[in-house]
Amino acid sequence: MQVLETHKGKNIVIGTHGNIMVLMMNYFDPTYGFEFWKTLEMPDIYKCSFNGNKLKEVLRVWRDRTF
Repeated sequence: MQVLETHKGKNIVIGTHGNIMVLMMNYFDPTYGFEFWKTLEMPDIYKCSFNGNKLKEVLRVWRDRTF
């Protein structure tokens, strides 16, 4: 919540492990729980859009790529 308030109206990037990412997403929307966690790939990237402190949209950004 502090990050959202401190950087209101700005783009923020947070790098973390999937477990922590899902816990943060679940805080704002309980549909992002264990079943969602099981679908994560490694690596995986999600864009979460907020309106104030309300989660408005979640988009999966990562697509499988050959390195």
